[in-house]
Amino acid sequence: MANPIFELYRLDRDLTREQLIAALAETPRLARETIADRSAEALQRPPAAGGWSPLEALRHLRDAVQVYGMRFKWMILQDDPFLPDYAEDRWVAGSPDGPADVDALLAEMAAYRAETLRLLRALPEAGWSRRGRHEVNGPVVLEAYVRHQLAHEEQHLAQLRALAPKP
Repeated sequence: MANPIFELYRLDRDLTREQLIAALAETPRLARETIADRSAEALQRPPAAGGWSPLEALRHLRDAVQVYGMRFKWMILQDDPFLPDYAEDRWVAGSPDGPADVDALLAEMAAYRAETLRLLRALPEAGWSRRGRHEVNGPVVLEAYVRHQLAHEEQHLAQLRALAPKP
């Protein structure tokens, strides 16, 4: 039976582990480039069809980099850890971060990502098959979960590009 967590976000290409890590390393830079030079008004403007504004999408991307990074760390450093879910919409809505905090959001994202990359780069071959138990989606294997996260981030980067086109 397919794990539903991996059905929503799938990479559209095969990547070696080195390429996977390199692609993950690009997320903070790509997010920064995508929203550079956007006005406070543009960052807070929700799409006509509803959903997150560019700022809210950026908050979510920062949160996902942090939460998934912690889950990966638990999987690397613990045996079959429990991986709690989080209420992403609630986190986004409750975040006090505004347009003036964009640089801080991006810095946090880069810092969280740097720790995750350091851990992934140090993993021995066997480490990529470590497992965890996601609260909602059940058993996950680290390598598949890392690939899932990259696909998730790429979709949100595309969302940011659509929500905040270059001025």
